[in-house]
Amino acid sequence: MNQLQKVLVVDDNPVNLAVLYEILEDDYEVEYARNGHDAIRIAEECLVDIILLDVMMPGMDGLEVCRRLRANLTLKDAIIIMVSAKAMPSERAAGIVAGADDYITKPFNEMHLLETIRRCQRISRSTIGQTATSVSNEENA
Repeated sequence: MNQLQKVLVVDDNPVNLAVLYEILEDDYEVEYARNGHDAIRIAEECLVDIILLDVMMPGMDGLEVCRRLRANLTLKDAIIIMVSAKAMPSERAAGIVAGADDYITKPFNEMHLLETIRRCQRISRSTIGQTATSVSNEENA
């Protein structure tokens, strides 16, 4: 039996959390956090695979959370997708520079969200496979 991948949904708005939970609950094990500090703690405790991260939150914003997650050796390979109402190209670029794998603007289409997650998973698996092959080839040289 395949174990479900763990997704952490981070948003200070309970309605957004409920919507994302409903979209993801059939295919993923879903955790949630309502602020940046809890997001980092839960991500570390649960060793999540995917993080859907709002940008605008009180206290620590999503960009800082993303940077801290990328600096954490245990979580550096987690897929991080920013989900935000901020839609300007410079704002999207700031999310990618902070370390996000992708950036989706609210309101989003459910199918687009799920396909973005799947695409990021494919890219992640491909990258991990290339890294393992590279390490194996170096050891055999």
